[in-house]
Amino acid sequence: MMREQVISTSLSIQKAGQAKHFQIKLPKNTKHIIGIELGGRWLAPTKNTSVIPPKEIIKVRFAESGLKFKRDLLIGELKLQSCEEANIFYSGHLQIDNNAAYCDFSGNTYWTATAFTHQSSSFEERVVVDGRSTILHGIYKDRYGENNPAVNYLLNVYVWIEIIEPNTNKR
Repeated sequence: MMREQVISTSLSIQKAGQAKHFQIKLPKNTKHIIGIELGGRWLAPTKNTSVIPPKEIIKVRFAESGLKFKRDLLIGELKLQSCEEANIFYSGHLQIDNNAAYCDFSGNTYWTATAFTHQSSSFEERVVVDGRSTILHGIYKDRYGENNPAVNYLLNVYVWIEIIEPNTNKR
């Protein structure tokens, strides 16, 4: 019997431009890697630092330009690789969408917000990689620190896998 499962890995990023190397151990009964999802969360500032929220940096940078659409803010880049034939099978980035409120119709009495418009629902990015490898190697590089030397956030990497469960029904 096949079943989906998620493996969650969290990395603490506390230095500007920090590069983290990490490993994700896969269960032995993994058949395929079927998706990757990224998420993040800002943490409280550490001692003697003050983290400038990304929205404040964007306000200052684009205040004078008069642009209606704002550039998305790149937080960091991730690469995952398998030691098998797939090698580097995923390359993605964590970013903040600075145009999420553009054309916000929530003030209209006839329109109601839904999960896909205001609750940032997301789906994993689909990948199909053979599960013969038992360890994935990852590299994450902070890019947010290029504009703000005081960083403190948590990166979450979710690896969706399909596993084979042994048949326990005896007939």
